Amino acid sequence: MKLPAVVASLILALRLPASPIAVLAKGEAVTIDPNGPPPAAPADPVRAAFLHAFESDLTRPAEFGPIAPLTAPPAWGRTVAGAGGSIQHHESFRGGFVVRVALHGLRPLHRYILTLNGNPALPGNNRLVDPVPGNPAERYLDFLTVTTDGTGSYEATFGILLPTGPYGVRFYVKDTDDFKIILYRDYFRFTVD
Repeated sequence: MKLPAVVASLILALRLPASPIAVLAKGEAVTIDPNGPPPAAPADPVRAAFLHAFESDLTRPAEFGPIAPLTAPPAWGRTVAGAGGSIQHHESFRGGFVVRVALHGLRPLHRYILTLNGNPALPGNNRLVDPVPGNPAERYLDFLTVTTDGTGSYEATFGILLPTGPYGVRFYVKDTDDFKIILYRDYFRFTVD
């Protein structure tokens, strides 16, 4: 094989989307290999039911809403030149939140935290796990830390187990170096059935 063909195949491999991930609790995620055997069902029946529903949705997805761009945050974040991305989610899902995430223009092979952030004035805030430091009425969920590929991109579909009810949240991408928000989607709504 000639060198240009090897380089081209490596670049293509670096841009493949990550396998879908079910986030069953803070710090507990299950990667689903679409070409492999199904993951072992959790002992907890609620987690097992959500994992099964998410796996079923991956084979026959419910309708996703429109693609929403991720942009640099206002003054309270940090701008990274060339960084961008998008999310696309189900408006409602049984047992949790299903979202497709696509990021680009970030540091290659670098770790970023994906977050749902609430607002005390909007629904769902009280169902998120952690209080915001300095503002305990506002809550958030750092649902997973991901690593970009060799081109500074990342793409995956997530199923996130959440309590039932309506939500109005922001989506954040935070840099693990300084925990600054570098990309976000302003408040959007979904429902956990």
